[in-house]
Amino acid sequence: MAGKKVMTILLGSPRKEGNSEQLADSLAKGAEERGYEVRKVRLAGKKLNGCLDCRKCWSKDTPCIQQDDMAPVYEDITAAEVLVFASPLYYYSWSAQIKPVWDRLMPFFAANAKTNLKDKRAVLLATAGDTEISCFDGLKASFRLACNFANWNIAGMICAPDMYPKTDMAEKGRKYLFEAYELGKNL
Repeated sequence: MAGKKVMTILLGSPRKEGNSEQLADSLAKGAEERGYEVRKVRLAGKKLNGCLDCRKCWSKDTPCIQQDDMAPVYEDITAAEVLVFASPLYYYSWSAQIKPVWDRLMPFFAANAKTNLKDKRAVLLATAGDTEISCFDGLKASFRLACNFANWNIAGMICAPDMYPKTDMAEKGRKYLFEAYELGKNL
């Protein structure tokens, strides 16, 4: 697959094939039609520690000194032209599965960083059981601020409220699935 553009989708839901993953699959389908190699990274079940703020980034020629499941996640993030953060909304913010990934990106912005993540494109895909679209305001603000800090271009944000049972996306979320597919085709 040499020469292909890579999209890495970070799946932050503990539910396999849940609403946020269905949204991500629709985006992936459009991106694959556009020629992307899509890498789906299921974060649930991985041991992802929080950042220790030990300031030992890159001291062992790896981004982080911690010995957990983050190393292959770093590889998929580094390889990506487009990073997709797919998360259900938990208490108006990121799920516990995806939050450590954000925190553990700090080595790439350290003064001694050996790998540069700047100028990537980023996509937010989020779902919530809450019926008000405003429930995503905090998550979207976090995403915008983090992308600004990382010097990433926001390629799109799709937030789907009123999605709780896994069947909701297929039954009443078709417009969000279409938006995700179209976004993937146009990246």
